[in-house]
Amino acid sequence: MKNLSLVLNAVLLVLVIILFVMFNNLKKSIGQDGSTATIASKGKLLRIAYVNADSINANYLLMKDFNNEIQEKENQLQEIYAAKAKKLQDEYQAYMQKKQSGNISELDDQKSQQDLQAKKSELDGMQQQRDELVKDVQERNYALQKKIQKFISDYNKKAGFDYILGYENIGGSLLYGNDSLDITKPIVSGLNQQYKDSAQKAPAGGSAH
Repeated sequence: MKNLSLVLNAVLLVLVIILFVMFNNLKKSIGQDGSTATIASKGKLLRIAYVNADSINANYLLMKDFNNEIQEKENQLQEIYAAKAKKLQDEYQAYMQKKQSGNISELDDQKSQQDLQAKKSELDGMQQQRDELVKDVQERNYALQKKIQKFISDYNKKAGFDYILGYENIGGSLLYGNDSLDITKPIVSGLNQQYKDSAQKAPAGGSAH
């Protein structure tokens, strides 16, 4: 289940990747001496804002529900796997004790080996279930990226910013952001309202994802 945990961590980091890609474009408009380019080539003042990616990770309801759902599925798989693995180990040890003591017939020996092999194959089959879950996470994560990108793009049609940067509390490329340029709150609020509206419109048993 280790790879799945890595995928879940990637879900939390993906917003930083989405938002910071614009930051690299902004660097092209900044002089080598680090001076800020507040005026574009045509004399237009640049309008810049930023979004706190950590805040979106923590407060976007769709992302929270998605992570909770995947974590629950991962836990269920892990519990089933652990129980089957423990049972197989106990049965194998019991079989070896009988075999070493010579207290098993040739027919029972063959039958025990076949039974143990079948259970081992069943256990190995759970690897495919884990792979399918990882694939599902990756596909839905991609869809989530596109949803956030589209929302920010639609939001900016009215806001009219030239750059919307991504800010991360620790380890990000953007080291400082003036609070007056922070548009995280309306972005998160809008994303959550969009999610709630889609959930209300979804048919019974359907998904708003």
